[in-house]
Amino acid sequence: MKFKIFGIMLLALLVSTSFAFGAVKNPDTIVEATIGGPETMDPHWSYDTASGEVIYHTYDCLIAYKGESLSEFVPMLATEVPSAKNGLIKDNGLTYIFPIRKGVKFQNGDILTPEDVEYSFERGMIFDRSGGPVWMLLEPLCGVGSIEEVATKVTGVENYGDMFDGDELKPEYKDAMTKVYTDYVDKTVEVDGDKVIFHLAQPYAPFLNIISHGGSWGSIIDKKWSIAQGAWDGKADTWWKYHDPKCEEDPLYATANGTGAFMLKKWIPEEVIMLERFNDYWQGPAKIKNVVIKYVNEWTTRKLMLQTGDADIVYVPNQYMDEVTGMEGVRVVEDLPTLQNAVSMFPWIINAEGNPNIGSGKLDGEGIPSDFFSDIHVRKGFSYLFPYELFIDKIQKGRAIRNPGPLVKGLLGYSDDPSLFYNFNLSKATEEFKKAWDGKLWEKGCKFNIFYNAGNDVRKAACDMIAAYARLINLKFKLTPVGVQWSSYLKQFLSEKLPFYTIGWLADYPDPHNWIPTYIGSSGTYSAYFGKAYGEFAKKNIDPLIDKAIKSTDPEERAKLYKELVKIAHDQAISLYLYQPIGHHVERDWVKGWYYNAIMPGEPAGADFYSLSKSE
Repeated sequence: MKFKIFGIMLLALLVSTSFAFGAVKNPDTIVEATIGGPETMDPHWSYDTASGEVIYHTYDCLIAYKGESLSEFVPMLATEVPSAKNGLIKDNGLTYIFPIRKGVKFQNGDILTPEDVEYSFERGMIFDRSGGPVWMLLEPLCGVGSIEEVATKVTGVENYGDMFDGDELKPEYKDAMTKVYTDYVDKTVEVDGDKVIFHLAQPYAPFLNIISHGGSWGSIIDKKWSIAQGAWDGKADTWWKYHDPKCEEDPLYATANGTGAFMLKKWIPEEVIMLERFNDYWQGPAKIKNVVIKYVNEWTTRKLMLQTGDADIVYVPNQYMDEVTGMEGVRVVEDLPTLQNAVSMFPWIINAEGNPNIGSGKLDGEGIPSDFFSDIHVRKGFSYLFPYELFIDKIQKGRAIRNPGPLVKGLLGYSDDPSLFYNFNLSKATEEFKKAWDGKLWEKGCKFNIFYNAGNDVRKAACDMIAAYARLINLKFKLTPVGVQWSSYLKQFLSEKLPFYTIGWLADYPDPHNWIPTYIGSSGTYSAYFGKAYGEFAKKNIDPLIDKAIKSTDPEERAKLYKELVKIAHDQAISLYLYQPIGHHVERDWVKGWYYNAIMPGEPAGADFYSLSKSE
């Protein structure tokens, strides 16, 4: 009898346990387990995806992307998307008009006004923190890369800091600094009734992409509330006091008050973000009441949270994907194209001063000359040397694709024309290397370091392969892979002392102008450090095409120009374009409503919490 009773109890326990594991946990809450917490809650400071994910849900922008599209827009805080057809883009692309939605509430109850929109963009431009994202606003609106560039031009000083004694502006510069705002910033954005009008310094095709929902820098903030927190007071003769603050001293660093679907409830840095549904959201309240983003660095812990249902969405690195594929109660979405890539760079001129990375500094078998990569046959040799498909198959586990040049798949102007791809071919690599430096390279050999950022095993593997195959075809080719901590890596990159290095780019906005100038323009984020010889080449052969493409309002013309630029990058073997990662998304199968947009910030594939619900 006791055994019978025990058996019934055990059966009941098993049924109960089975039900518990199958039932939806926390039906009113989405729990995401990921890594790397936010740096800030300020939309004008944020330039990292973790901060961007929170800001995406607490703030709105004037327009948004339509579902999964990267090229179609829908109105958000504006009631219409400007176009030449509806008359809201005028003057050959120099004027953009946004009618502002009425009756929208900020989360503190304030009502959105056109003045809030004007303040948001002007505050962003004067804020312009060092290394931040606001260059994307300043470039189309003021035709410059930084507000300090305007200030030094207007005041006539050589360096921005020359105008200050400590934190105080020298009195003789006050009038000129006031003009920086009145004559430049203030003229770019104006209110006309219920409309906000932007006056661009030049036609700028990706302007709508830049200010669309997905990039925090286009967020609309509450003017009255922001000033009360201690942000810029909106006055022309004080703006420099609010320029480039330290992160934790920024008054909007740890607080939020947007018009978004969720309110910031709690933030414990590197531990958790808690969001709460904003019931007065202008599009109607979200289906989910709460969002909890937990920052859990250990994979085994995140995996257990996924298995038990304690997390609904989980960040899973590539190397662990086999552990979740087929897991009961879990949905895995793969083959998601990302807007990022990895590239190995060939500077045409290397800074040789006190530089141990190039050995003897001569083509004598014990080093390389500073202009080593200015020879196209060297660059082409390495372009044929890399085993692209093997690398993607073995190292990336098939979760990456090839790039023919500086554009990634999914962007205007991308082409999969086979003639634009270099393929692994040791015979052709040998042929090119034998031509390099009039045959001296093959005869003498070379010795130098090749670099990756320490801790990035994928980039380390790429460098190891390059070094191994170089030595395979010529024992005199001695390349040493070196991993360097990120801070040191950047310093050596900026000082132009890295002879060969691998680095990546993640899209700020989905337009080729965010990629082409970066990689091959004379003043690009990366290519500006390729040396004087490359700069002269780019100014003559590349910059005019970039300028023409950015000013064009015809997508077909732009696509043609970018394809031409990609062909130049290929023909000149400007860099070694390694791979474009393919993304994935892992969630419990009770999560409903997830969709993919490659520009959405967050865990590898991002999630629009407003669209999500949970059910059996």
